[in-house]
Amino acid sequence: MRTLLFLFISTILCTSHVQANFISATSANYTSYISGLQPGDTLFLAAGNYTNQLNLSNKNGTATDPIVIMGDGNNTVFLGNACCNTVNLTDCSYIVIRNFKIDGQNIDYIDGVKAGGGATHFAHHITLEDLYIVNNGGSIEGDNQTVGISTKCAAWAWTIRRCIIIAAGTGIYLGNSDGTSPFVGGLIENNMVINTRGYNMQIKAQNNGVRDLFPGTAVDSQETIVRYNVWSKDVGSTEIGQGDGSRPCVLFGHFPPSGNGSHDTYEVYGNFFYNNPTEALIQITANTALYNNIFVNHVAPTDYGAVVITNHEGFSPRDIKVFHNTVVSNSIESGIGLYSPNNAYQQYCYANAVFSSGATITGFTGSNSVDNVTDSYANASNYLNAPASDIPGLDVYPLSGQLQGALTISSLMAGYPDYDKDFNGDTYDWTYRGAYSGSGVNGGWVLQLDTMPTPDGTITAMHDAHGTSDFAGIVYPNPASDLVRLDINAQRSTDITIILADLEGRAIGTIYAGSLVRGMNAVTASLPSVAKGFYLLVIHTVDGVAMKKVLIQ
Repeated sequence: MRTLLFLFISTILCTSHVQANFISATSANYTSYISGLQPGDTLFLAAGNYTNQLNLSNKNGTATDPIVIMGDGNNTVFLGNACCNTVNLTDCSYIVIRNFKIDGQNIDYIDGVKAGGGATHFAHHITLEDLYIVNNGGSIEGDNQTVGISTKCAAWAWTIRRCIIIAAGTGIYLGNSDGTSPFVGGLIENNMVINTRGYNMQIKAQNNGVRDLFPGTAVDSQETIVRYNVWSKDVGSTEIGQGDGSRPCVLFGHFPPSGNGSHDTYEVYGNFFYNNPTEALIQITANTALYNNIFVNHVAPTDYGAVVITNHEGFSPRDIKVFHNTVVSNSIESGIGLYSPNNAYQQYCYANAVFSSGATITGFTGSNSVDNVTDSYANASNYLNAPASDIPGLDVYPLSGQLQGALTISSLMAGYPDYDKDFNGDTYDWTYRGAYSGSGVNGGWVLQLDTMPTPDGTITAMHDAHGTSDFAGIVYPNPASDLVRLDINAQRSTDITIILADLEGRAIGTIYAGSLVRGMNAVTASLPSVAKGFYLLVIHTVDGVAMKKVLIQ
C-alpha cells in the first residue's frame, strides 16, 4: 500500500529528480512563463481575471516531476474567449492543473479544458483537480456541444478529481464521436457534475485498432475507475426532440471488439445519481462492474429506465456485473434493465435493492440474478427511511431490520477495488441488499448535490498507470521569508510534524506540530531566523516521511 499522503514534488534525495522552480505569475504576465516550464516546475497563478487562453503544447513533465499549474482557488478566474478553448493541451504529459475557476461566459463551442489534435496526438498522465467550471454551456437552447472537460486525442492515465461542473452543454466528454480517440485507464473521482443540457459524462466507444498507435494505449485489461461522484440532471436538461436531444446522465460506450482494449473494464462504484427528467440515469454497453451506487429518479420519463444496459452503436453488452446498488425510480420502464446482451458472455445482477413504478429488474437470466430485493416505487418507504423525499431530506438507508436475507456468494465480485465496502465505506455484510450494509440510522454521508468525500476505509492507492493521480499537495511561497504554507491532501486523519533541516538532513527545529483531517488541509508554519539559502522541510505523518526543498531569502 502506498503512502496515503503525497506531495507534488517528491523527495530531493532521489538524485534523478530535477531542480524545480516555483514561479509566481499574474494575469498580466503568466503567458510569458508557459514556454519555459520544465519538469518539476510549479506555476502559481495569483488571484485575478485571466482573459487569455492557457495553451499547453508539447509540455511534458515526468512521473516524479510533473509540471504543476495551480491557482488561488475561485479567486483565480479564467474567462472564456470566443477564439479558443480556455485550457488547451496538445501532446502533453505529466501535467497537474488544479485549483482555479473557469467561467465560459456562455460562449458557444469553447470547452473549459480540452486535450485535442485527433487520434495521432496524445495527452497522458494529466491530473485535473479542484477546478470549478461554470457558464460553459453556450447560448443555444438545446445545444449540448459546449463541454466542461473534453479529450479529442489518445488520452491515458488521466485523473479528474474534485472538480465541480455546473450547467455545461456536456460536463465531461472523453473520446471522439467517431471512436478514434480512446480514453484509457482513467481515474474519475469525487467530482460533482450537475444540470448539464446533455451528458453529465460520456466516455465514447472505441474502434478496433485505435489502441495500437501509442504504447500507453496498446494495452489490454485496463481499468477506468469512476467513483464517489455526484451526477444530476435535475435542472436544465435538453428535452426529448429538442436540439441535440436528451441524454442519460452518464454513458459508457464499448471498448474495441477485439485486440488491445477489448478486455478493459469500467469499475463504477460509490456514485450518487439523482434525477434526470428526460432519459436514464446511466447507460452502459462496455464491460462494467457497477456496484455500491445509489440511483434516485423522482422525475423519470416514460420510456427510460434508471439503469439501462443495452446495445449501443451496434455493439451488445458483454461482461456485466451489477451488485449492491440501491435504485429508487418512478420509471414505468424498469429499475435495472438489460437489453440485447451478447450471450457468449455473462451478465450478473446480485443483491441489489430496486424500487420502480414499472418492471424492477429485467433481462438477466435465471441464476445470474439472485438475492435482489424488489418492489414498487410506491412501496419503497416500507424498506427505506425517506425514499420519496427530494434533496435535502432524501434518505435511502434501510429501515431498521430491512434489506437482509441469506448470505450472498461474493466470489464473482472479489478483486474489484472496495467490492467488500458499502456506500459509506463500511465493511459489507453480504446478508444485506443494496448500497448500504446496515439499517436504522445512516451514520454516513448525507445525500446532497455537493462533492462527495472518499469514505473512510476504502482503497485510495492506484496502480502505477495513474501516475500523477497520486500527487496531492504543494508548498509555497518558494522562495519564502518568514512564513511557508503547505497545502496537503490527506486521505485519512493523521498527526503531522514539520521539521526544518539543512541540506544534509540535520534538524534545525520543529516549525509545525498538529493534526490533519481527511481532505485538503492548509498548514502555515513560521520560519526561524536562519541564513539565506536552501533548506529541507521534513514532513512526518503516520504514513511516513516526505521532504521538500525550500529557498529562504
